[in-house]
Amino acid sequence: MRIGMIKVLVGFMLCNLQAQPNYDHLKARVEHFKTIVGKGKNIANTDLLNAAKALNDSIFTLKYYELQGDVLMTIGRINQQLGRMGHAEIYFKEGIQHGRLYRDSLWVASALARLGGFYGLEERSFLALELHLQALMLREVHDTTRKSIADSYHNIAGAYIQINELSTAENYLNKALELKNELKDTFQLGIINTLFADVYSARGQYEKAEAYYFKDIPKRLSQNNYEGLTISFLGLADNYKSWGKNNEAEIYYLKALQAAETIKRQRNIGLILLKLGELYRSIGQADRAKAVFKRAIDNCTQVDSRSYQLNAYRNLYLMYKEDGNLPKAMEYLELLSVVQDTTAKEALEMKMEDMQAAFELSERENKITALDNENKKGKQLRNILILSICLLLSSLAFVVFVYRGRNKALHQLTQEQAHTKALLEEKEALLGNLQQTNLQLIHAEKMASIGVMTAGIAHELNNPVSAIHASVEALMMDFEDLQPLFDSLGKLEKEGTDLHTIKNQIQTLDLNSLTTELQSLMATINNGAQRTAQIVQGLKTFARDSGDEYSVYNITEGLETALTILQHKINHRITIKKDYHYDESIVCQTSKINQVLLNILDNAVHAVELGGHINIETKTIKNECVITITDDGSGMDADVQKKIFEPFFTTKEVGKGTGLGLSISYAIVKQHHGDIVVHSQAGKGTSFVITLPIDRTQSGSNV
Repeated sequence: MRIGMIKVLVGFMLCNLQAQPNYDHLKARVEHFKTIVGKGKNIANTDLLNAAKALNDSIFTLKYYELQGDVLMTIGRINQQLGRMGHAEIYFKEGIQHGRLYRDSLWVASALARLGGFYGLEERSFLALELHLQALMLREVHDTTRKSIADSYHNIAGAYIQINELSTAENYLNKALELKNELKDTFQLGIINTLFADVYSARGQYEKAEAYYFKDIPKRLSQNNYEGLTISFLGLADNYKSWGKNNEAEIYYLKALQAAETIKRQRNIGLILLKLGELYRSIGQADRAKAVFKRAIDNCTQVDSRSYQLNAYRNLYLMYKEDGNLPKAMEYLELLSVVQDTTAKEALEMKMEDMQAAFELSERENKITALDNENKKGKQLRNILILSICLLLSSLAFVVFVYRGRNKALHQLTQEQAHTKALLEEKEALLGNLQQTNLQLIHAEKMASIGVMTAGIAHELNNPVSAIHASVEALMMDFEDLQPLFDSLGKLEKEGTDLHTIKNQIQTLDLNSLTTELQSLMATINNGAQRTAQIVQGLKTFARDSGDEYSVYNITEGLETALTILQHKINHRITIKKDYHYDESIVCQTSKINQVLLNILDNAVHAVELGGHINIETKTIKNECVITITDDGSGMDADVQKKIFEPFFTTKEVGKGTGLGLSISYAIVKQHHGDIVVHSQAGKGTSFVITLPIDRTQSGSNV
């Protein structure tokens, strides 16, 4: 009695709520959005997305939560059409969560199928298959018209095609076709024909696949169904490429691209561009391939797909490498490396989520289905006898369900274990490629350091060598002037030359001035030779590769040698202030510490403008040598400071740095049990503080 009254009261409240004008207005708007998004025309834009989000806010504010499932699913579809796949997934899941509370089982089935289709596009095949199977279970129980059951059949077939279970896929397609013919429902026959074509193409039956792809093109053209045309043209192009008919493949890739651009399906546009670029590359049309890949990269900025970026960067890197254009190849290799590791991790996480979520959703949906069935049966119970019979039947059904579920779980677990093994192998291969890339870039950084050192040495040696050269030339001229005197003196001994003649020659030469000049020239030559010897000795010390061996190292000498190497960059445009309070030695890997000092000083010189200052200070704090290098250059903001020691991060232009210099320096200092920190402020300069242990036992030499 009490329950009956509560039902009447709740029903009355719901009737009054639905009678409100706001509710009717919002419901009509939701249906309107569903209709225009479902047409597949050129309507996917940010304005539509913002309008849908505003509608969702209104529904939430007025607490008409029963409408929220539809509007959230619609927002998900708009995001999907715009290529914002991450956002689409969030809204689809949230829509299903809200919709389950206020909708019937058929709505839930439709929502699950929508999310399953989304996962299919993302190649999360196992999760897509599980969702489509769940949708089928609900539809088989609740769809008395059986129309949606045929849709589930071809959805399941598509998932099986993705995991290459072609026979199973064909069986479900035949079921779908049979049911469509029985119901005289021709609405989605085009999808079934396209899936049949996919099966035949995967089997290498290219001619048969071609016929099926062409079946629905005339109808789709007459209806301006650009979504369907994109699918048909893309399928035909892939089929022709596998068939070896490259001209036909190019034609239909371009047709697919035109159809996708008509309705602004950014995700499809990116995929088609990549396939077209790969075709051009395979047939030797390198320039066209490069242009298409670059356009694909521009498109990738509009969609949530690092995999598309990775594909385009990898192809461009390989093509420029093949052309011998190494700077351009290195440019795209750097871009590739930025997204490669993140992409690998995300791909693995996505695949693991695919398998894990399949189990979780299966269990959750089975419970919902069981409860749903029990509720429907409960409404039909009228006496204890019927209740007992239903409970018995439910128990038997549960036993059968558990038995079948266990077998299914074991079968799927076996498949997933094999799939996981394959994923791990893929990850290992990818990590191997990444390591190789890292080695190449580290080598590039070493070559860059050698370039800096070589240029510095060349400029620094130029001054004393030029002085020696000029002095030698002057000496030769002076000796030419002295030669007549020497000749006369020689004749004096042998022939008795007139002394008056020799006296005149001496007066003409001005021996005092000449002697002073000769002394000056000899001093210049001597100083130049000593300076050259010092530079060479410093270079030998600086460039000595000690490997992993530890030796005595003077910090002041290391800093001075690094400044000498960079003198051509410093010249007269930068003022260097030195404040050395630690002029003793430490024990370290000398070549590596030299690399650190050169790298930090080179960065400081690069940051300072004309008339700038660099301060170098050394001191001792608690048995540690502290080196502080401060410049008054452009500085860095907080975000840059957080990333400054990360591998491949650089603020320099593309092609002017590998982004490894500071990362390698950081690793070297840490290897010596030291520390390196940066303090900076945008527009106010930067300070690097390097701390190294003085004691060898603290420096890591015992490791």
